[in-house]
Amino acid sequence: MKTFTDRRQFLASMAALGAGALSPAGAWAQDAYPAKGPIKLIVPLPAGGAADASARVLTYALQNQMKQSFVVDNRPGGSFVIAMQAMAQAAADGYTLMHIYPGMIAAQVALKRFDMLKSLTPISLIGSMPAVLVAPASSPYKTVQDLVAAARAKPGSVNYGSVGPGTIEHLWSSNFSKRHGLNAVHVPYKGMPDATTALITGDIQYLGLAMALTLQFVQKNMVRPLAVIDSQRHPSMPDVPTLKEAGFDDPPLVFWGGVAAPKGTPSTIVEKLREQIAVAVASDDVKTKFAGMGTTPLSSPTVQSFENLVSKELAWLTEAVKDANLQLN
Repeated sequence: MKTFTDRRQFLASMAALGAGALSPAGAWAQDAYPAKGPIKLIVPLPAGGAADASARVLTYALQNQMKQSFVVDNRPGGSFVIAMQAMAQAAADGYTLMHIYPGMIAAQVALKRFDMLKSLTPISLIGSMPAVLVAPASSPYKTVQDLVAAARAKPGSVNYGSVGPGTIEHLWSSNFSKRHGLNAVHVPYKGMPDATTALITGDIQYLGLAMALTLQFVQKNMVRPLAVIDSQRHPSMPDVPTLKEAGFDDPPLVFWGGVAAPKGTPSTIVEKLREQIAVAVASDDVKTKFAGMGTTPLSSPTVQSFENLVSKELAWLTEAVKDANLQLN
């Protein structure tokens, strides 16, 4: 009986060893990653925009340091559904990745056509740019308190702009109005250039504007920065307080970018990618190119920390959609 038991254990162990050697998802295959090419980074927006530009800077750096070919695959349209479908069809092997950013989270909670955390594994941030709460330079508002007091004194007298219902700019401004009793009126525009023009001319009274654009118009004395909508001041505007310093505890409005993999991608591959991204965004070349876009290079210390950030964004945006009573489907 002992001999039979020993023989059975021996055969079982050999079978397990053989299965591990033959399985592409086995430890040996994961350790060899990347062993083929190219690695595809899906960008859910058209070529030529800020997200596309940052994705190309990142993949160029990763290609050089990993000695591995990368391609950027633009999949715009369908309120990000087209790109998410491409990810759903991709193998969870580390050879198809996706550029994600907060606008996708806003679309998810507003339209409910996909679920990022069920479909994707966030890997790492790559960079960020805060928004600034701005008012017309010609307005009487010198502080956030001035704006809020004026809106409360005369309900419906203050307008805010966005690039359309359900966008992250709309949801943040709507949430700000709701939290502080502004009863402000939403005015949607076709794009941020139109919304910014409306702010400058006084057709709207406040706007959440990306730092890079804010700097351009502040230098021309066309807009007045009231607060940085982030947890810390920005070196480009050291004298402008954060919204919390101004006395308002609202969610940050930060335009970050990051990389995710299909759900089920082995954790060893995900961690290798996170480590490589950290090296890339810390390089002088990426820092210089990102600085030209107004973006601060930034990586996630752990995969979990990036997932936590996505969860926090989902939480406040879900609240904002509920408060705005959006009916977009």
